[in-house]
Amino acid sequence: MSGSPTKRPTRQKIIDAARELMVEQDSLEISISEITRKAGTNIASVSYHFGGREGLMVSIARADADFAIGELDKLLASGMSPPDKIAHHVIGMVRAYFRRPYLHRLLQKLIREGSREAATLVTGFFSIPVADARRTIIEEGVAQGLFRPVDTNLVGYAIEGACANIFTSAASRRALLGSGDLDQALVERFAASTAELVVRGLLAPGVDRPLS
Repeated sequence: MSGSPTKRPTRQKIIDAARELMVEQDSLEISISEITRKAGTNIASVSYHFGGREGLMVSIARADADFAIGELDKLLASGMSPPDKIAHHVIGMVRAYFRRPYLHRLLQKLIREGSREAATLVTGFFSIPVADARRTIIEEGVAQGLFRPVDTNLVGYAIEGACANIFTSAASRRALLGSGDLDQALVERFAASTAELVVRGLLAPGVDRPLS
């Protein structure tokens, strides 16, 4: 959260309040009245700053996605090998979803249930850039003989699902892990095991190298 409650602009107060409530309640279904009450403002301010609930959710998704895309751009520009890039990408995604545990659900909800404009915006600022980056890394690995040829779009769906599944709901974590809680240690173990699974699934026959 940026700045003190009294110094943050109203727009940012609303975004911060919505984020906090989605995390606290493990739900996207937060009412505007709850958000504005927590932000210390009024319902009209959501319409003024965002045009309504959907505009607020798109603004939250864009801000969170911009951070993730920025990290991915740095990764693409690095001198890492394709296997290391994919591993770091997977770990980075898991960490991003831990930082914002509602993010994957929010992006998918906006794409599936939002207006055409919202779906187009989310696809443009998140889905397409991530898919293009993965394609670049995987094709680089195939060209170097490190990865086997794969359908990069389908692999992308698999990676998305693998990275996001643990954040789906506290109820599913309680059922499978015995606790609904998420902590840094669990998320880091999940990220490392998922990265290894993805990379070793992409490696070409005869290629076996430790992940750095």
